[in-house]
Amino acid sequence: MNPDHDPLLELDDVHAYLGESHILQGVSLTVPRHRVTVLLGRNGVGKTTTMRAVLGLVRRTGHIVFAGSEIGREETHDIVRRGIGYVPEDRDVFHGLTVGENLRLAERRGGRPRYDLVYELFPELKNRAKHLAGTLSGGQQQMLSLARGLLNDNDLLLIDEPTKGLAPVVVREVVEVLERTAGQTTVLMVEQNLAVARRLADHIAVMVDGTIVLNGPATRLAEDDETVRAYLSVESAVSGAGS
Repeated sequence: MNPDHDPLLELDDVHAYLGESHILQGVSLTVPRHRVTVLLGRNGVGKTTTMRAVLGLVRRTGHIVFAGSEIGREETHDIVRRGIGYVPEDRDVFHGLTVGENLRLAERRGGRPRYDLVYELFPELKNRAKHLAGTLSGGQQQMLSLARGLLNDNDLLLIDEPTKGLAPVVVREVVEVLERTAGQTTVLMVEQNLAVARRLADHIAVMVDGTIVLNGPATRLAEDDETVRAYLSVESAVSGAGS
């Protein structure tokens, strides 16, 4: 079966609100199963809100279908139990807890936490399991945030700007980990670094002012530098990830 015709997540005419602000203006998006879909757009266009709408963390209307089931009216805890993990922007680790405690808090009741996988991908976290998360570097905290998302056997992983604020050498480390994990689950990722997006993405969606204006194979969109500049207002070559 063509993976494009086997969606795991579908959004149809989704509107979302933060207070009185109408952020998402009818978002329609398809996330193919077992692929990495990267959501691109300038700051403030609604990328993070799209992820939060999927999770039920903001007021929203429209249809959100996950694995064939409508989840647009479910509560967040029920959505997460369906097998959706979330790696939030700015890491959001618990600084006053140890690395091990952060991971234990992420364990899903009734599941089998994948510590072998996590420590294989992030051996440094195993060595620092008893260290407070607040003593880690920014890159290490990002690794811990990713580890929490990967600890459970999720069908879908939502990852919000995993390379934000990281030094180029750390960006490369994060990208290498994401490449190794991409084949294990479906990923919807927000990313500002275009080079990272092009390296990781099977599909790319471009958001402008709360709507999706482009959505298609990464290879096709990556070749259209004029479109990239028009919608994202960035140069076509962005350093930090390598080729």
